[in-house]
Amino acid sequence: MLSWAAKQHRGRTALIFGDDCLTYDDVEAGSNRLAHALLSLGLQVGDRVAVLLNNSPEAIESVFAVEKAGLVYVALNARHTLAEQIAILEDAGATLLVAGPEFRDIGEGVRDGVTSLRHVIGLDWQAPAVLDYRELLASMPADAPNVQVAADALLRIAYTSGTTGKPKGVTYTVKRWYERLTNHFYAMEYSLGVDDAMLHVGPLTHAAGVHLLPCYLRGARNVILEKFEPLETLRQIDRHCITQMMCVPTMLTRLLDTLDSGVDADLSSLKCIHYGTAPTSVDLIRRAITRFGPVMRQQYGMTEAVQPLAVLYPHEHADEGALRSCGKPTANVQITVRDTNGQELAQGEIGEIAIATDGIGEVAFWRRPDLEAEAIRDGWYYSGDLGYLDAQGFLYIVGRNKDMIISGGFNVYAREVEDALECHPQVVEVAVLGLPDAEWGERIAAFVVIRDGATVDSETLANHCTALIAGYKKPRLIEFVDALPRNNAGKVVKNILRDGYLARLERNES
Repeated sequence: MLSWAAKQHRGRTALIFGDDCLTYDDVEAGSNRLAHALLSLGLQVGDRVAVLLNNSPEAIESVFAVEKAGLVYVALNARHTLAEQIAILEDAGATLLVAGPEFRDIGEGVRDGVTSLRHVIGLDWQAPAVLDYRELLASMPADAPNVQVAADALLRIAYTSGTTGKPKGVTYTVKRWYERLTNHFYAMEYSLGVDDAMLHVGPLTHAAGVHLLPCYLRGARNVILEKFEPLETLRQIDRHCITQMMCVPTMLTRLLDTLDSGVDADLSSLKCIHYGTAPTSVDLIRRAITRFGPVMRQQYGMTEAVQPLAVLYPHEHADEGALRSCGKPTANVQITVRDTNGQELAQGEIGEIAIATDGIGEVAFWRRPDLEAEAIRDGWYYSGDLGYLDAQGFLYIVGRNKDMIISGGFNVYAREVEDALECHPQVVEVAVLGLPDAEWGERIAAFVVIRDGATVDSETLANHCTALIAGYKKPRLIEFVDALPRNNAGKVVKNILRDGYLARLERNES
């Protein structure tokens, strides 16, 4: 499919990154050279290749190359600490790591911590025993390698946090990914053509990357920012006549604040702003519609699914009631709400969201059969999200039963943060939860019990987390309590902590 797109759209602009414009021929040749380079190092079909790069043409070149070589692509989160990177590399059994210049310390640091790792390729940095990315590609052929793989061969492992804090890798086979790309749904859903331009402002390893391949296959331009910055985002929309973009709520808020400050930008080219990945307030949605027009499109999905599961289309945003929903199920998707016994609930009743769609029964977790048995029952995937369906078929999400927090578009599991805080010698126990936040969707809050006589403060505990977990996982609120509320079974009742804090906040504001 990638080589077909290169031939189909030969000579057209495929990627724009700063002042660099790459044609389809450029991307095809570069990814082919890297694919040959990986094979020349002795990698075999099925070997795992991890990539740690910020948004860049090389980030796209790498994923294309790994797949063309019949290898398994593992994207690493640029915000993870060295310890977190090592845990994922070990779990994946990665044979090779490609690392950018910003990640030199990690590229060198993982060498002794990952038993399976045989090679590290450095992009624009050099060190002993580290291969030079550009030198490696210079002598390689520009044609696609002739590698044959079976339809059920592994193509990607996408890591998301586990409820216990352990790495959880969702796997995709060649067949499942190919069906995603060739499914008529994508042509119908995105209505993409050669005159479209998609602006990527979030990490391509996360939700933003979902839109890249459909755009590439349809001949649309992919305009990439290294990182999100509101003023530069507005300039790029104006400069490149952007028609589509993806934003998490935090980005939307900052874009609107920048525009409200008096910044002038021509936004008339925008046809669709995709948003989601985190709770989005109705006030923010209304504000965005007022500023951008009827172009907002919410999408509900998850790493385990290879297509959007529910969509709230731009025209449906005119329904005030529907604004609180995430839309209706998409083509070939069935969504039901079930109780703890797996029985389907009536309209309006809250339960766990269960999904049935093509390939959902094939969901697999890397080296975690326990998760598969827990999540897939009788052909239905149990999402862990709590919600309900109304009479019109709109889906409303009210919470999560897996204690997950989504802050700034990133998934954070409370257990990971609790483990980090409980490592501090002055901490007895911790309960971590998400609180509503207008900018971040949810704010990570930690309620901490410290040892008698301890004098530790919240800043010290936040700094303590820095070496253990990524910055976006650090608590933004730390409150000290004498004891954690528990039920008769001895389990911490987090709702009491949440409700008590919000009640105190409301009293203080009034």
